[in-house]
Amino acid sequence: MHIKTHPPLFFMFFIFSLFLTGCSSSGIKGLVEPPKVQVHKVQMGRFNLSGGTATFILDIQNPNSFPIPLSGFDYGLSLNGVQVAKGDKEKKVTIRAGASEKVEVPLTLSFGNMINMLPGLLRSRQLNYQLGGSVHLPWFNIPFQRTGTTTLNR
Repeated sequence: MHIKTHPPLFFMFFIFSLFLTGCSSSGIKGLVEPPKVQVHKVQMGRFNLSGGTATFILDIQNPNSFPIPLSGFDYGLSLNGVQVAKGDKEKKVTIRAGASEKVEVPLTLSFGNMINMLPGLLRSRQLNYQLGGSVHLPWFNIPFQRTGTTTLNR
């Protein structure tokens, strides 16, 4: 028995398989390169009895000659060693070919978790943060991470 395949369909499947395999690590040199993701800035917002707010800004660089669609993020934020935010955000953005885009992601901080870090914060007035997560693209995710320290105003 002979099975007939469509050459264009087989070729597309083969290229797609190479794309997935290559992108999951370092890309296919010269054909598809994974975007570079860096945390540009972490901005702490207001803190009150119901929780707090923060915003992180990612700088996403697309080294490819074609646009890349971004579908969202997952993230975790710890303040003074206590995880105060964790979740997923759907955010559709297209990073233009050869371009860099800054993408803002607002966070709502959990008051229940924040209460555990308040005694240390009131003593030192220093806020150490650790932000980590990944950017979601159609076929793979790209991790990001940033740590830093800021001092609260009196």
